[in-house]
Amino acid sequence: MIAEDLVAQLNNIPKLPGVYFMRDNTGKIVYIGKAKNLASRIKSYFVKNEDYRLISMMVYNITNIDYIVCGSEKEALLLEQKLIKELQPQYNIIWRDDKSYLMLMIDLNDPFPRINFIRYKEYISLKQKPKNILFFGPYPSAKQIKSVLKIVLKIFKIRRCKYDSTKFFDQKYKKNFLSCIYYQTKQCVAPCIYASDVNKRKEIKETYNKLIRNVVLFLQGKNKKLVEQLKKQIEFYSKQLKFEQAIVIRDTLKYISNIFSRCIIKEIKEEDIVNYTLQKIDVLKKIKEKFNLNTLPVIIEAIDISTFYGVGSCGSVVRFVNGEPDKTQYRRYKIKTLPEQQIDDYTMMKEVVERRYKRLLEEKKQLPNLIIIDGGKGQLNTAYTVLKEYKIEDKIDIISIAKNEELVYTVSSQEPIKLTTSQEDNLLKYIRDEAHRFAIKYNRILLKKRLGIK
Repeated sequence: MIAEDLVAQLNNIPKLPGVYFMRDNTGKIVYIGKAKNLASRIKSYFVKNEDYRLISMMVYNITNIDYIVCGSEKEALLLEQKLIKELQPQYNIIWRDDKSYLMLMIDLNDPFPRINFIRYKEYISLKQKPKNILFFGPYPSAKQIKSVLKIVLKIFKIRRCKYDSTKFFDQKYKKNFLSCIYYQTKQCVAPCIYASDVNKRKEIKETYNKLIRNVVLFLQGKNKKLVEQLKKQIEFYSKQLKFEQAIVIRDTLKYISNIFSRCIIKEIKEEDIVNYTLQKIDVLKKIKEKFNLNTLPVIIEAIDISTFYGVGSCGSVVRFVNGEPDKTQYRRYKIKTLPEQQIDDYTMMKEVVERRYKRLLEEKKQLPNLIIIDGGKGQLNTAYTVLKEYKIEDKIDIISIAKNEELVYTVSSQEPIKLTTSQEDNLLKYIRDEAHRFAIKYNRILLKKRLGIK
């Protein structure tokens, strides 16, 4: 028989892409999964179908479910794999597919390093990371990583051949490389040709090492540092009267400057993602516990009213998912129920709450887990009355924050709770302040329009 508190959670799961965590009665994560629709996926575990016997033992031991809402199914898939590898829950089936996300690898032990591919699955399985080998990624699609590699090879002209580069120093192998199309078309600086020449060996080694250092900066997203390095190299070669090399680097710098505005590539560390993700879950759980909420506040909306002596009166709604702003769901409302220059905070709040949640219900869109009202007990009661009218007061938690005193009012308690500088309280203040900023911005737009100012 499934625990009663687990059944209660099933009805409050958002219908969005994400990753979910199943916990046993000790709080230990025993299963991690991803879903295009979190609500549908998690509920499916508790329906008797042909797969039920395979998971019944796992489900029987579940007492809590946490989840992270993601921006897309692809993002959820990538995050799921990272967390499974890091946390290794006991009920997760080992990934049997040989395929895994690709990473880029540069072996600095090679005299003339090239970029190689490695599967993320292989990278994770390495018990000890080899010395002087750099890893970049993972990249969620083969198309993306090929695009990155194409850019790198075009800009920096490092070798792409699979030859053993130790043979580049031997003159007898030089004839094998002369027909290389990348050498002929100047798409490679060709260490295979010049390293065998004793007089040019030192120069090509220095040039190639600089290229590799620049490649690393590029893949790490250290754009500013890379540009500075290239400018220094141009100056150096110009002083040495090596104008051909200076022109090549100048062209490289020009190309990079053009793509930086549209191509940002960063190295991803799985431990950073895991720690950051779990930290966000903990903050949301603390909010739930501190303010006695019914559900984990994965989706939080904040509402604020702004007016300038009754002119340009408006309201704003901002939405945060997993503690991060979802600006596609920001909304602003010009107040319609009051004549100009009349101020009534409660009436304006009532209008905004009505318009926001009536629309969500009509369009059958995802409701928030928590609503934050900017104001005191009066504004809170006004908003709560609207939720009761729409019969959703048991589906959404609601609190208000009085800004000057930084006091939180709840429906169930007569005494307010003083906000502190804790992570969970700072998140609530940040969301409240974002709603305030968004409302003021719209108020100023309306004021300028009213005064005929462009």
